[in-house]
Amino acid sequence: MTPSAPIVLSALLAAALGASACSSGKRQEQGTPAPTTSAAAPEPPAPARIVADLVDQLPGCDLEHRGLLLDTGTDAMVGRFAWSGVAPRGIDPIEHDASTWMRISNRTLRVTFVLPEASPIFVAARSMGLGARAATVSLDDQPLGTLNFQRDHIRIATTGATSLPVDPGPHTLTFRFMGRAKSGDPLVDLDWIRIGVPDESTATYGPPTLRDVILREAALSGVPHRSIALRGPGSVRCTLRLPPGARLRTSVGVLGPGEADARVRLLRDGQKPVDVLTQHLTGGDKAAWTDVDLPLDPQGGPLATLELRAEGTSQGARILFGDPVLVLPAAPPPSTAKARAVVLVVMNGLDRDSLPPWHAGPTPQLPTLSELALTATTFHRHRAPTTFPGSVVGSLLTAMPPRAHTLTDFGARMPASNTTLGAVAHDASIRAAMFTGVPATFKSFGFGEGWEHFVEYPPYGNDPATAPYDAAATWLTDVLRQSPEARLLLVVHARGGHPPWDVSPKEQAQLPPSTYTGVIEPRRGAQQLATLRKRRDKKDAVSAPDQERIRALEGAAMAAQDRALGGLVTALKTAGIWESTVFVVTGDVAAGAGALYAEGDDLAEPHLTLPLYVRFPDARYGGAHVNLPTEVWDLSQTTLSALGISFSRPGLGRDLSAVASGLEDSSFEPQIATLDDRFSARWGELIMTGRYDAAPFLCDLELDPTCAFNRRETLPLAAQALFRRIMARDQSTRAGLQKREPATIDPDTAAALRVWGTIE
Repeated sequence: MTPSAPIVLSALLAAALGASACSSGKRQEQGTPAPTTSAAAPEPPAPARIVADLVDQLPGCDLEHRGLLLDTGTDAMVGRFAWSGVAPRGIDPIEHDASTWMRISNRTLRVTFVLPEASPIFVAARSMGLGARAATVSLDDQPLGTLNFQRDHIRIATTGATSLPVDPGPHTLTFRFMGRAKSGDPLVDLDWIRIGVPDESTATYGPPTLRDVILREAALSGVPHRSIALRGPGSVRCTLRLPPGARLRTSVGVLGPGEADARVRLLRDGQKPVDVLTQHLTGGDKAAWTDVDLPLDPQGGPLATLELRAEGTSQGARILFGDPVLVLPAAPPPSTAKARAVVLVVMNGLDRDSLPPWHAGPTPQLPTLSELALTATTFHRHRAPTTFPGSVVGSLLTAMPPRAHTLTDFGARMPASNTTLGAVAHDASIRAAMFTGVPATFKSFGFGEGWEHFVEYPPYGNDPATAPYDAAATWLTDVLRQSPEARLLLVVHARGGHPPWDVSPKEQAQLPPSTYTGVIEPRRGAQQLATLRKRRDKKDAVSAPDQERIRALEGAAMAAQDRALGGLVTALKTAGIWESTVFVVTGDVAAGAGALYAEGDDLAEPHLTLPLYVRFPDARYGGAHVNLPTEVWDLSQTTLSALGISFSRPGLGRDLSAVASGLEDSSFEPQIATLDDRFSARWGELIMTGRYDAAPFLCDLELDPTCAFNRRETLPLAAQALFRRIMARDQSTRAGLQKREPATIDPDTAAALRVWGTIE
């Protein structure tokens, strides 16, 4: 591989997957794959890598049997509470006879769901009355009926069915509980809620709860499989992003008497369902598994709802989908080669469009970054988890999102209980140091813990903006002189283009515009811009000459830091460890001159999009341009892999070598950013923004690059899936963690924050 030749990784991936797919079987002429049966002694399937286990995905899927079922008290309710991030107050999980229920002490309960096809519906609930005798039920604020409860007795309460079919799409159910209970007293316990579809069946309803649907060891002909068990008519629908070449592998069969049909379909918003498989099955004493290996063609867009259906089962029988997984028929992705050193350089105040290779023209003033753009790997879909710089670096050091490590604002500090990369490296006898010139990552905010060596450079005094680079180069040179075999972890958090700018009066006089008479000064620039950011008329707050001068000052600052970055590279080369170093350059927040260096600001996509250069050991993937999504905790996992260390607890992220190879699917989950009670999640070309207690806004960049229109109602399957993933991430990463810890700011840090423009 020639370092300077850009690699189109999607082509590499397609070639690798195509080669594997050629040996995995033939398709029927109609496009429906011919399933392989165990009775026919099939050839063993091609080696494959599991992308997703559908049994593990079930809590985030829709389960249906004669209508949709909401299994209360379980993770299946995450993201169901009418666009609320968490269950409202007065709604708590409980148990009855080892079964999960939901206790309601709130007078109102609202839940959302998506109806895939037009149909009349009714609502039923398995309940035990406490302080409430009944609940009125409304569908989209239109009365639907009443559920009557019996105190301290379990019963199934049902409303009447709608007289007309309900339109497909998103809907909200509202329950209002009636009774004489005091405020805060328990009103009712609910086992499940059914959005039922009227039918002529006389069979007893068997609710498809998670406990009922998942069979850990379902055996046919003596062969067990971890299975999804469905009664007909019933289905499970999971909305996923399908990577190119994805296949569904499962074994299907009937548990119980009679015959039945198993179906697999792909559903997409605004399109007709696509049948992938229809398989007739026979149960009884001679029931056996039928193995299927189905290509899931992402034609029409990679975001799709995979539906597993059971049809025509006799009473007491269920269709089993054994060990259902999505696989990629490709070799395992490589991990980052073991390295002598990992160097992470994080710059503040960057505008990616002014940097190579994203800048349209040449960048001779940035020779080091220009060289990295040619010889390192550039990642074009790198996204920040927030717009507060201290929180971004906190996520880098912990592999946790902001709401998990709790460093979420300028008044919080990193709790000492959070284990960081520096602490893990130091405990493994790896020499670990951090040098910062950004006040948000000073000791007052908890960043000094766990390092062998930690130095902060306030933006006032005699230390230039290049001081963190220079000190880092000196430190690694000294360490390797004293201990030639030492392994290193080095983190540099630098000013980047953020003011104050180190520009002399002579240099300032030569900057454009040549006739500048404005007020922007290099040393007081951050404070001046902070004042301008507070003005209501922000559009006219900065004149065109001021903007030109700000960009010129930023350019001069970046040129100086590029030279210092080059000095750090030279130190690694002189020490003889450049080829065995993972060298990373990225930003914390995308708040350059165009955004007046705003921090902790809006979660707009331009503020979240960051540059990322990674030079792997021996320049592996040198010159590659990667268009797969990446996030800051991917840097954490790459660092752990390169140094052969690990956290004692699981963290987010993927090894960037695996992503750069094109064999790791990094688009399966959305990229989620948070700030206070706001979120912004990107999933392919979909962006969902909102607050944790209000209906979100969904944008489709492919149709609407300016995000002018809300697509939430027209893309209901995608909207529901994305929102539920946002809420599931939030709840899973915040579970059991400490509360926000306030920072204690000493006078020196307060002075640094004033010069930085953070406080007045």
